[in-house]
Amino acid sequence: EVIGRLESALAQPRSPGSQLGILFCDVDHFKTINDTLGHAAGDVALSTLAARISETIRQGDTVGRIGGDEMVVLLPGVHSLDEVAQIAEKIRCRAAEPIEYDGKTIRATLSIGATVSAPGESANGVTARADVAMYQAKQARRNNVVRI
Repeated sequence: EVIGRLESALAQPRSPGSQLGILFCDVDHFKTINDTLGHAAGDVALSTLAARISETIRQGDTVGRIGGDEMVVLLPGVHSLDEVAQIAEKIRCRAAEPIEYDGKTIRATLSIGATVSAPGESANGVTARADVAMYQAKQARRNNVVRI
């Protein structure tokens, strides 16, 4: 569903100076959360992180899960990669707050790749670029934002 929205957003004409920002978010060490605390804790971590992202973004932005522990955020109407990175940093900080579940504390962080779409770029092209940035964030130190 989020990829369909991305394709639709890419097809929309944009006003001068307006861009479409894309964030590719991956939960750091998600397998460890599932393996040590159980799948129910993993589900709570994912739903809590999704809620925190939704609370942090603006009305009109979109967040959607595209894989096991991967989420994409669409930010229409941004004006620069710096603005996209600032939003990503707010999300990263909010996501890193401890999650209390069943008497335990879950520590979940996000590695985030941030980019803006180029004119005429496909959904696959822009998500691939954001995905590369996310992997760079993971390699750098996790719980990190990389812009590309």
